Amino acid sequence: MDKERAKDLLMNLLERATSGERTFLTSREVEALKLLLLEAEQSSTGTAPVVHSFGSRTSKTATPKVYKLALDLGTVQNEDANSIVCLDFGTSFSKAFATLTKAGSIRHVELPIGDGSSGSRLTTPSELLIADGKIFFGSKARQYIEDTQMSTEAIIDSIKQFITLGKEVSKLSAARLPAIQDKNSSLTQRDVLVLYLAHLMHLTETALAGAGLPKNLLRRFAHPAWKDQSKDENAREMRRLMAEAIVLARSVGADLADAVELTSALTLLEQLKTLSEELLPVALIGEPVREATAAGAGALLSTPENTRQAYLIIDVGAGTTDVAGFICVNNPDWDKARVFEISTASTAMNKAGNMLDQILHKHILDKSSLTQDTTEYRSASLDIRRQRRALKEQLFAEGRLLVLLPTDEAVEVELATFLNLPQMRDFSKTLHDLVAQSAAVVAGPASRIKLVATGGGSRLPFVTKLAEDGVQFEQRHIHFDLVEAMPSALAETNPELSEAFPQVAVAFGGSLPELPEQRSSVPTGIEDAPKRFIAPMYKS
Repeated sequence: MDKERAKDLLMNLLERATSGERTFLTSREVEALKLLLLEAEQSSTGTAPVVHSFGSRTSKTATPKVYKLALDLGTVQNEDANSIVCLDFGTSFSKAFATLTKAGSIRHVELPIGDGSSGSRLTTPSELLIADGKIFFGSKARQYIEDTQMSTEAIIDSIKQFITLGKEVSKLSAARLPAIQDKNSSLTQRDVLVLYLAHLMHLTETALAGAGLPKNLLRRFAHPAWKDQSKDENAREMRRLMAEAIVLARSVGADLADAVELTSALTLLEQLKTLSEELLPVALIGEPVREATAAGAGALLSTPENTRQAYLIIDVGAGTTDVAGFICVNNPDWDKARVFEISTASTAMNKAGNMLDQILHKHILDKSSLTQDTTEYRSASLDIRRQRRALKEQLFAEGRLLVLLPTDEAVEVELATFLNLPQMRDFSKTLHDLVAQSAAVVAGPASRIKLVATGGGSRLPFVTKLAEDGVQFEQRHIHFDLVEAMPSALAETNPELSEAFPQVAVAFGGSLPELPEQRSSVPTGIEDAPKRFIAPMYKS
């Protein structure tokens, strides 16, 4: 730990100590105290100490770093024109995957954009933090929170919600952050989105270079199920933001892996907004893909020859649950299987893994003996919030949970009791009804279709129950045959991906050169549908 870092930690400690709340020291703060006390003991220079004003959090800081916008970025080379890297910007974690197509051969490349702190090097936290005049990204944002014991409410951990479902991306420049996340109102939601996407671009291009691949591959972004009236405008705006993010990533470089100074970032963001589209690398941004479409695209590759199969895809993420329906026809007389998405089966809801985290959080506090609006209650709530995702995973994996609160009280949670909570029953019913309505559209007169479950919540018990029991829609019962999201060919070439694949399914499917053609319905005679040759026929 260096001296400046130690000072930052102790400044945060002093603020907490003078706030009137009971104060606990972290191991990092103890380390900082040791470092500075040892230095003071050894010092004999007689230099007067630097005075900090803790009320305004002023401290001696270095001159802001100056970056120059990198605009000469090149373009996609002809030999790489059919190779794609897909960015899956998720609510909790983001991922990337590349598919290379050359001389008729296809190669799938996993991109390790994470540092392992999320449990997998294939995922990176979708988080950002504004603190001490800096912007911290990904795992470094969470680490800073842990080191300084700042309120976890300060971390911006739902960036994806800026662009989800009913949101209009073009209006983000007018939306500000809560004061606890940006006390000086320095950034808009649009700024935060560009900054995080630049961080993601940098990690992706670093991983591409590590795999010996060119950084100027065509990239495709996955998006939630936008409403019809806003999806075209949202796609155009996201294309612009992605292009700005590429410029920012190339301009700032390695600093985007950890942290950049707020002043420097603001200068770059303002410069980017003034650029005409002709100066931005929009040629590097391909057609977008809806998340549920990308999630199921891989599984559809395994459709056997001489079959016509109906598929329902359910992608349970952290912020949204998306559903999509497909018909796949694999005629051996054709050059390849053809996939058609039934657009009327597409739907989504703003209920997913994060909602379960919140329900578990409240349930643990309700079971405790703590009284609301007390210091102990707030301390326990903050402690649970830091680890609630891991607690949820443990509960579903082991069937029970023992949570030790900062007050030394132990709270036990049983899975059966948790699943029977009114909020959980409501979630399960909403999910059932969402899936049932789409399944009825996809199945047509049939009573059995294929089901593919993807996303971080794909292995949760109520998803498994849907697969086992099927769904009831009006007077019909529709049964499911559960199909692995990971294509059999990929399982053979990349067996190490099997555990993580539900989380990277969107990034993998979105990187495929061809995506399903959309239709509002699937009439008789689909076997005679015209051949598809290029991916841009897909419209998200």
